[in-house]
Amino acid sequence: MKNALINLGLLIGSTLLFFGAIELVLRLTGMVTVGPHPPLIFQSSSNPAISYELIPSITQKAYRSTVKTNALGFRSDAIDPSRPLVAVLGDSITFGYGVENEETIATQLEKQLPNYQFLNAGVPGYHLQQETAAYKEKIAPLNPEAVILVFYPNDMGATTGWLDQDQVLRAQGDDPRDRPALRCNPPTTGILSLIPGKCWLDHHSAIYVAMKKFVSMRAGNETLLDDQERSREKPEEDSITPNHITMYGQQLETFTKELAPAIKRIFVIWPDREVHVISRPKIRALAERYGFTVIDLYDTFGNDAKTLVWDTVHPHPDTMKMAAEVIAKNMQ
Repeated sequence: MKNALINLGLLIGSTLLFFGAIELVLRLTGMVTVGPHPPLIFQSSSNPAISYELIPSITQKAYRSTVKTNALGFRSDAIDPSRPLVAVLGDSITFGYGVENEETIATQLEKQLPNYQFLNAGVPGYHLQQETAAYKEKIAPLNPEAVILVFYPNDMGATTGWLDQDQVLRAQGDDPRDRPALRCNPPTTGILSLIPGKCWLDHHSAIYVAMKKFVSMRAGNETLLDDQERSREKPEEDSITPNHITMYGQQLETFTKELAPAIKRIFVIWPDREVHVISRPKIRALAERYGFTVIDLYDTFGNDAKTLVWDTVHPHPDTMKMAAEVIAKNMQ
């Protein structure tokens, strides 16, 4: 009996030491963080049409990468007046969610065309109206020679987000009394949903958070593959409606009024998981009507461009590099 108790104690102790070591490694390496950890890279803008913007002159960890901004609040190097400037506008795709500064579209383009400076003017969550306001206030005074507008299908019907007291981006109409940074988001299905104390673990255990992220990543990748296949099998099903296109056309007209007549205009259609065979020709025609050269990256990637494995939405660095090569060829 005594030996059995000793062995049981050794087993429990070894198990605790094993999981304790994993917990320590996850925390020390920064592979997993626990508790509220919104990306501290945004500030509210004095311009209500912009709403929020990147903080100037920061080097800050966010979205599993390091975000560095220049004095103007763009994720780019300081402006070099000796080279012609190309402004690259868009949302989190352009910004480079989950990748390093040197892996973003703008930086990859600059590697392809080093005689130009490419300004990464992308900001997560921005839609065309915010991009228009930001262009008018911050970019037009820089006299860019060309503008690249990166269109992603979820730009359709987007509303203006805002920054709450915890530095969390919120959707229009959200209750400011609700604080997502403090919210518990436990799994509701699978084995992790059966573990007691999920909310406490969510804010205190790196192992639990890592397990939750792994399960979420696996489910997300399965959903991605299913959605891609379903869209290829039923191309007539398109989430972009005629009303979306009409509204976007009005916004695009407003944006182009801010562009000097001599500015070269490039419109990049960035693929998502749908094929959009009905809406894409209409979007292309819309952009061409306002003087844009259209680069449809569906011609390169289809609807299965490689994404970040832990995210399933934002592009992998390999995709960024290949896209930049295609865009650069159309600029030469």
